[in-house]
Amino acid sequence: MDLGALKEKEIIEAALYLFDRPCSLSELSTLIQKDEADVEKYIEEIRDSHMDQKKAYSIFEVDKGKFQLKLREEVTTRLHWPFIKRSEVPRHLLKVLSLLAFKEYVLNEQVTPSKLQKIFGKRAVDDIEELQAMNLVTFTPKGNKRILNVTEDFLALFKLPKDPNQIKKAIQGGLREYALGQLQFE
Repeated sequence: MDLGALKEKEIIEAALYLFDRPCSLSELSTLIQKDEADVEKYIEEIRDSHMDQKKAYSIFEVDKGKFQLKLREEVTTRLHWPFIKRSEVPRHLLKVLSLLAFKEYVLNEQVTPSKLQKIFGKRAVDDIEELQAMNLVTFTPKGNKRILNVTEDFLALFKLPKDPNQIKKAIQGGLREYALGQLQFE
């Protein structure tokens, strides 16, 4: 395929496919060297085309003026592991998973749904159900409580080792890298 022969719509769709994050109108506008109004028009045309062809994916505005190519909701609810990509786990669920893995492997704490509710509010109940549907968390009965644990699918999704000590080191290393990345050196 001659890449020079690609049309603006094809370039936008390809860019949204390649990026693992939402793209702004400004970025897409620079990419195709057209104004943002043209980009919005192309996005609508691509969406219409996806709907006409009954594609499993489409372009969604995930933030004001930021777009991403994603699976349609009716498709994602029917697909479970191993079809999930890290980029498809919503940010609010990543926060819950991060805390759960940190408490489980680094602090060696047992986490109950009520603990998560205290931290994240009533939404935590829905988050837990969503994570269970994705097979990323499971419950272990302990006395009269239910303890939340991340699953092997979670470990595989985030490319973590299976050995608990190695998981702890990987999480601590990731936190260290994150913290260092947040420091601003002048």
